[in-house]
Amino acid sequence: MEAVADKKVIFKLGYHWIGDEEEAAEQIEFARRLLFLPVGSKVLMPFCGPGWYAHELSMWGFQVVGTDLSLPFLQEAKQRSKRLGLSAVFILSEHLRFPFRDEQFDGAMLVGNRFGMTGDELTDRDFLQELWRVLKPKGRLVMALPHRDGVLHQFRERDWETMMDGNRILIERKWMAAIGQMWEEWRSANEKLGSTLVLTYRVYTLTELESLLRKCGFEVANAFGNFRGSELTYRSDLMLVQSVKA
Repeated sequence: MEAVADKKVIFKLGYHWIGDEEEAAEQIEFARRLLFLPVGSKVLMPFCGPGWYAHELSMWGFQVVGTDLSLPFLQEAKQRSKRLGLSAVFILSEHLRFPFRDEQFDGAMLVGNRFGMTGDELTDRDFLQELWRVLKPKGRLVMALPHRDGVLHQFRERDWETMMDGNRILIERKWMAAIGQMWEEWRSANEKLGSTLVLTYRVYTLTELESLLRKCGFEVANAFGNFRGSELTYRSDLMLVQSVKA
């Protein structure tokens, strides 16, 4: 079976930890409030995947631009946007160099663990600095990411997940504490698919993420433990972080 380790390949495979369109509709309700921007503001959504969050934000009247490296996801996002009569725009783009001029966006939103999959912490820093470049002064950044304390609190070495196409996936995990990374091997129960996906991604504590954001010119304003605005605790497997371009 083929192992896939190249980061760009993984991005193109569209690895994304949210797989429910209805969930996206519910979650954007709180996340959009953290943008603290008036309707009509221009919002960048890197790692937009099939565009579920972008579509929902667009329905609220924001000018949304989604970027991704997965052509199938972008095609799906564009088709649904057209079908719903939305103004959201979707662009094929690298995430360490956006094809946008400086200070073009009022805000940005990231949802999922593909931020940590950009590489090591230095690459994550480069990505945040690029976000800083395209945001206007006092621009808002909302991030919904795995929370290390909660992830480890609920850690399982082996687990099963059902994908959107009904395919059952066996997931084996190892936690690499020295570098704050999760190693995962995804193996399909359907042997005809004949491939194994091997990946690693960085999982941050709020303290680590706040330090990284500060180095990149952002100030953290709030942090929550879910999309309902609950307190962030060691049990929270998600952290929803609101920051502002300093």
